[in-house]
Amino acid sequence: MYPDSTMGLGFSTENIVENVTNFVTGRKRKRTDSDDEEMNKCIEIALRPPKKKKLHCTENYIYKALFLEGQNSDVTVCALGKEHHLHRVYLYQSPYFASMFGGSWLESTKKYITIDVVDPAITLESLHVVFGSLYNSDVTLNPLEIVPILATATMFQMDGLIDLCTEVMMETINPKTSLDYYNASCQYGDRKLQEACIRWFLVNLMTHYYNHSNMELSTIPISLMAKLVSHPDLFAIQTEYSIYVMLKCWIYSMQNDKNEWPPIGNVNEFFSNRTVKTPFLYTADGRQYISVFQHLRLQNLITHQLDIVFLLRDNIIPKSWLTPVALQQWKNVLRVNQNEEKGPSNVPDELFLKESIRCGRILNSKGRHVWRWTGFNFGMDLLMIADENTVSIKRNHRSEFEQLLSFQTTRHVAIRVTVAQLNEQKQIIYTKQSEIKKVSLWKGQEAVIMTFDGNLEYPLILSANILYITPEEIQNQNDESQQSTEAVNTSE
Repeated sequence: MYPDSTMGLGFSTENIVENVTNFVTGRKRKRTDSDDEEMNKCIEIALRPPKKKKLHCTENYIYKALFLEGQNSDVTVCALGKEHHLHRVYLYQSPYFASMFGGSWLESTKKYITIDVVDPAITLESLHVVFGSLYNSDVTLNPLEIVPILATATMFQMDGLIDLCTEVMMETINPKTSLDYYNASCQYGDRKLQEACIRWFLVNLMTHYYNHSNMELSTIPISLMAKLVSHPDLFAIQTEYSIYVMLKCWIYSMQNDKNEWPPIGNVNEFFSNRTVKTPFLYTADGRQYISVFQHLRLQNLITHQLDIVFLLRDNIIPKSWLTPVALQQWKNVLRVNQNEEKGPSNVPDELFLKESIRCGRILNSKGRHVWRWTGFNFGMDLLMIADENTVSIKRNHRSEFEQLLSFQTTRHVAIRVTVAQLNEQKQIIYTKQSEIKKVSLWKGQEAVIMTFDGNLEYPLILSANILYITPEEIQNQNDESQQSTEAVNTSE
């Protein structure tokens, strides 16, 4: 007996015989009322919504015949020395032309109009694209040539095209376009694009520019650098002192027309070998950078002995800036030593973001990472721990370092942590930020600050804002309150 070849296909020999018999005799399965009802429902659903389709040939004809060939043109617009044979009915889509044609302007009835283009960013090519968009909704926007189009669309007040330019630019912010996009956003008042560019720079100023010798650091304008250095969300690599070193290299590049990252030895010699004893920021060349250095958190620059040595050697920042900060930090040390200061507990979020240490680290591979940021932190040896999908802090209290550590049983620390993953354009594709946490730690205690997606691809960037000490502003308020209370008690 041969094996049944129909097995496994859901048929039996009897079914085949029955189907063949029905076919020969003309018998068919009867349709039921339920079958018809189901079919009618499907047809009704399919016919219910209107079907919108685009007749491309009509639009293509309009664009080709009216715009490219200028057939039946009723107005000629001359801009940058080139004539464009256009149509008023299409130009009315632009508020610039609608105002011109609809008002009492001389051009309202003219058939030949000359436009004075004063913006150097506007080109013949961008004029062609913008005028063409009035005839055809399909607009091709090349990111490398989009700034002139944005400039032209802004001139003619074409909000729809401006929005399209902004959308494309926000999708293509990268090391090659970021500065051009930022400058354009400032010039043409595009706040949405400007904020997106600043967010990109906050992540990449230290993580990308700082680590790539071929990046044009000197092209970053002073106004932008001041915004970045002042921002609490700046992703610092290592600590605040790294921001200071980056600024030194930036100034060196600006002063010496260097378009690449300079050797740090050359930078150090440039400042330390100056014969003038005047702090660099008080010199004719240096005054323009004061607005940037004023945003450095000086209290976080003097937490390591070598950092202070280098600050004095460079003689960039005036000692008059550093002295009151150093005095306040010494006062904080004494307060901790006398058990009057246990760390921040009731600090407003705004003040925390203004005063906290900005630290950062790149996690290149998955696994457990444990590190500390160097510097004297008022007797707190804080370990950072990144493991799988958590970020924790631990108050390290090893006996061999006890002479440097606070003896207080419990210390307070305020911290906020951000984790980010970037794509090939150095854009954030994943980010998570913890709330500002006020954590009390006893010796050896570990506390989880945040959890994040454990399936992320590395490298990841971790940024932290940490506050070890109650800010001076809060201290002064507490001191004044205490003095008032003592005065009342004395009078009684």
